[in-house]
Amino acid sequence: MQNASLSPMGIGRILDRSFQLYRKHFITLTIIMLILFGPIYILMDWLSFQDTASTSSSILDQIRSGASIKEMFGNGTFLQNKPNPQDTWKTLVLVLVLLPVLFFGILPVSTASVVHLVRASLFGEELPGVGQLLRKSFRRFWPLAGSTFLDVLIMCGIYIGLAIIIVIFAIVFAIGGSFSSAVGGISGGAVALTILFFSILGLGVLFTFTYFLIRWCYYLPFVALGEESVGLGRSWKLTRKSFWRLFLMYLVLSLILYLFLFVIQLIIAAVFGLGLGAQLLQSLISILVMSLWFLPYAVSFFDLKVRNEGLGLESLIENTIQTSPTEPAEDLEPFDIFEDLRPIDLDKKND
Repeated sequence: MQNASLSPMGIGRILDRSFQLYRKHFITLTIIMLILFGPIYILMDWLSFQDTASTSSSILDQIRSGASIKEMFGNGTFLQNKPNPQDTWKTLVLVLVLLPVLFFGILPVSTASVVHLVRASLFGEELPGVGQLLRKSFRRFWPLAGSTFLDVLIMCGIYIGLAIIIVIFAIVFAIGGSFSSAVGGISGGAVALTILFFSILGLGVLFTFTYFLIRWCYYLPFVALGEESVGLGRSWKLTRKSFWRLFLMYLVLSLILYLFLFVIQLIIAAVFGLGLGAQLLQSLISILVMSLWFLPYAVSFFDLKVRNEGLGLESLIENTIQTSPTEPAEDLEPFDIFEDLRPIDLDKKND
């Protein structure tokens, strides 16, 4: 085991290690993501795409031909498309079949595969191939799917509860505003105060939802590694006192990846247009960088295990107390093994 790999890491170190693993195992990660996400992305693009005349050519071609902004982005373009009645079945298949398969099947299995890969790399084990990683993940498919469903159910409950709070405040302010308007009108200061209040309330709701999301999101590695059948309780304990560090890590990661994907999408739209081919190309790029979402998650999980559960400490002690064959272990003093963490020369000690 590589004990140096199991020391606590900061945000920068976690992201740096994640990008190193991405470069080192790019082919393995890409094949896994293509196998798992490729078919479902193709189906989702086909079901959600609506062809229009303006999507057949690139934006650059339309600019060269003298098309106006209204012609490129006005009525009848992809931004104004309305689904036809014939496309209702596509929407139902997308919402009722593909999205559940994606959230409760593909995402947990792909994350579990990355967790197994990161574990082998950090522990200095023989790196499994694509087939081995997928087999390990699918062996725990039903616990992964069930625990994910439970986590999503809990988060939906929290989301609904927070939405109800916002609705209650909105009703109270609406009734109060109607009463004030009937009595003597609403001043500009009251309107500004209302906007400020709901802005703070919205940020508070978003922060609360994010807090519970991060605290419970580390259930999946426990389930994937066979340590738990659900893992939500272990995740809550594991992330104790680490919320802000994890929050900042995911914030930095999101800014980097979303900015990169946004620029790529602009380039694809400008060069290839907005047709089905361009949409499939965007999906391919998303799949290629998909593992960059999972790697920091997996690396931070093992970092949390080091910080909170002493992962690697037992192996460190075992490696420390190992002695050479010519030096009998029974002659060692009780705490000599911790002195400078180096083998002890017993001859010099006896002198």
